[in-house]
Amino acid sequence: MMAVFVEDWQTQYASPYLVQGDEEGAPQTALTEDGDQLLSHAGKRSEVKHDRMAFVDGVRRGEAILYQHEPVTGKVAQGVAGSHACGAVIADGELRPFFTDEQVQRLVIWGSGLTGEIPPVKGGWQWLSRSIDDSSPEAPLAELQQRMRHREGLLAERLCAEGHLVIIDGPLSYVRSRDLPVVGYVKTHSRQLLSADNHIKIPRLRPGERTSLFRLGKDRYSCYLRLTLPTDISGPWAGIVRMEVPQSAGLREAIDVVDRMAGILPRYAGVAYRDPRAPQNLQPVGALESHLRHLLGDRGLAYRAVREAVMALTAREVKA
Repeated sequence: MMAVFVEDWQTQYASPYLVQGDEEGAPQTALTEDGDQLLSHAGKRSEVKHDRMAFVDGVRRGEAILYQHEPVTGKVAQGVAGSHACGAVIADGELRPFFTDEQVQRLVIWGSGLTGEIPPVKGGWQWLSRSIDDSSPEAPLAELQQRMRHREGLLAERLCAEGHLVIIDGPLSYVRSRDLPVVGYVKTHSRQLLSADNHIKIPRLRPGERTSLFRLGKDRYSCYLRLTLPTDISGPWAGIVRMEVPQSAGLREAIDVVDRMAGILPRYAGVAYRDPRAPQNLQPVGALESHLRHLLGDRGLAYRAVREAVMALTAREVKA
C-alpha cells in the first residue's frame, strides 16, 4: 500500500516537487565532491552570530493589458503596463535584520517590435517604454519577469563583491559573474538531476545536512539541503531545497560556501502560520516580498493610473 501525504505548500502555489522521473534533456550532472558517492555533510553551525548575509529577491506585477490597433490593416499588438521591484535583507543572526537597496521600476512593454509612451499622471505614476520583437500575447509579461531577474542578479553581484554571503531566490541563471560566490536557492524541484539510486537518498538528509556537491552543466555546482524534518503527514521532500554555486572559484571554495549556508539557512526556514510556502520560503525572503509589494503600491490605484494615462493620450491625439 502506498503512503499518502499532504503537501505543505498551499494549493495556489502548486507543489515544490514536480519530478516525474528520468527525463531526456536534463542538464549534465556528475558527482564531484565524494567521488562517485552521494554522501551527507553537516553544515558549519554557529551559536548566534553568523556571516553577514544578504537575501536577495524580487517581485513583479502586471497591472494593465494594453493594445495598439492599426485601423487600416486591422493589426493588433499587445503590451503590458507593470512594475517590478527587488531588494535585499541583511542579517547576521545577532542584530535585527533590515531591508536595503530597494529598487522599483514601472514599465510599459510593447510586443511586435512596437513602441509607444503613455504620459505620467498625478500621484507620481510614470512609466518607461520598452519594446520586444515578439508577437505572442504572453511575451510582454515574460519580459517584465526577465527584467526583474536581471535587476536581482546585478544586486546580488554587487552585495557579494562588497563582502556579503549572498543568497538569491532562484537559480543562478541571471547572475552574470562566474567569479563571485553568489548562491542560488531553488525551492521547486522540477527534474530528477541525479541517478535514481542517488535521488532516493536525498529525503534521508537531516536538518542542516546537505548532499555531496555535483556538477550541474558547465558552470555550476549544486547540492540538496534539508531545512526541517517533515511532519508525520508531509511528503519526504518537504523542507528540501537545492543550492547552486559557480564553479569558477574551485571545488574547495564551493564546499566552504555551501557548508556555511547549510549551517545558517535552517534557522531562517519559513513557518506555516506566516507563509503558505513554508518551510522552503525563507523568513527574510517572505518579509522582503511583502515589503516590495507594498512599495509597488495598491494594485487598483496602479490600474486606474494606467487608464488615466491612456485617456490623456487619447485626448491629446484627438486634439492633434
